[in-house]
Amino acid sequence: MKKFSFLVYLFVMAIITIIFGVIYGTVQQSYRSGANDPQIQLARDINLKLHEGKAVDSFFADSINIAQSLSPFAVLYDANGKPLRSSGYLNGKLPELPGGVFDYTKTNDEHDVTWQPQSGVRMAMVIVSSNSSSAGFVAAGRSLQEVELREHNLITMIFIGWIICIGLILIYAVIEFYRHRINN
Repeated sequence: MKKFSFLVYLFVMAIITIIFGVIYGTVQQSYRSGANDPQIQLARDINLKLHEGKAVDSFFADSINIAQSLSPFAVLYDANGKPLRSSGYLNGKLPELPGGVFDYTKTNDEHDVTWQPQSGVRMAMVIVSSNSSSAGFVAAGRSLQEVELREHNLITMIFIGWIICIGLILIYAVIEFYRHRINN
């Protein structure tokens, strides 16, 4: 009779854990990177219009409370990173990003960041280096509230699936252990 080895079951549980981890990582990254898509378009479109000398007033016609709205917003910053104009406001003020964001953007032309200006407010931001006559940087952002809700639901689904798989493996291992014990 062949010897019972719990190591085989541990190895299978490790493989299941890795598979579920990869599934989570892939889907989470898809959610998070997709959260930048509207902002990339908005920031690049405004930057293009600035370089063409066209009016950008239509991008700044709205007044969005970024702490409560899910709408994308745009901000123009000067070459030093001070806000000039914005369609989004936080506590009645123009959004001010940390200076390091602009240093990185100057070097790399574009920067995607997650910005948390205050507790409970997280934004997916895209900053584009403009160097136009009217702005040094163009930024666009939107709330991550819905993306984070999806991520929470994903974690719940992955965890439940993982628990079921590990539970089934453990039940099978226990059955095999007792079957082996009875036969010996």
